[in-house]
Amino acid sequence: MIEEKKGAAEAEAILEELDISELPVVPEQIASHIDDPSFKVVMERHPFDSESILGKAIGNADGALVYVNSNISDKRRANFTSAHELGHVCMHIMLGLQSEFECGKKEFYNPHADPKEKEANGFAAGLLMPKQLISGLTDRELNWANIYTISDSCNTSLEATYRRFSVLDKSPSALVIHKNGLYKRFVKTANFDFFLNKQSLFHEQKSLCVDMKFESPPKDFEEVDAGDWINPTYRGYTLESIYSSTILLNDGYTYSLLTYDDDCLIDEES
Repeated sequence: MIEEKKGAAEAEAILEELDISELPVVPEQIASHIDDPSFKVVMERHPFDSESILGKAIGNADGALVYVNSNISDKRRANFTSAHELGHVCMHIMLGLQSEFECGKKEFYNPHADPKEKEANGFAAGLLMPKQLISGLTDRELNWANIYTISDSCNTSLEATYRRFSVLDKSPSALVIHKNGLYKRFVKTANFDFFLNKQSLFHEQKSLCVDMKFESPPKDFEEVDAGDWINPTYRGYTLESIYSSTILLNDGYTYSLLTYDDDCLIDEES
């Protein structure tokens, strides 16, 4: 978390220095602002043979070259990759800390990634979704309607937007991702204390999905049995219920937001 915050702060400082005050922020344009005779920065799209490579950043004291995999079909994923690699340029290559980075899914999604990768992820989040520019877009409540608003305004993926939103929102929350009902991965905030069930969606959970082909992003959550999603007991505390909100996307993915508050706890006295 410290590394992500450091990266986001660095990106926001660059935007302030460049007097960037409109969304969406385009990484290639930021690179062109940084590029000068003393340190050249070039960003290019390159069709890597391996799908495991999303981006590369290579440089020295004179400049840097950023490659983004042109085979990335999701434009918002490619946008975040560009910002991530630019983070390596600004935070690591320009300072002489490391001269080359090759980034794949493990660098973007692994919570135990190298600290420099966490800084680059934080930089990308802060660059594309700067706090000072997104704070007025919503009422700051964590829900799919607000996540979609920021995602559309900033040209960022739903997962990247949730990650950024969850840093700015202080409530415990988690994002659980399934594909065709099968568990894929999850992201959770540091204060989400309970262990998630890594299991397939069952019928009742599927029945609560909001199909984004036909409906608007929901603001509301369903209150469900906590055991449907998590191991409900942790360090003497037990959750009786949990709030969930699940959306179904066009490609078979389901994204589930989970959160809880004191009302979800079992009253031990009773």
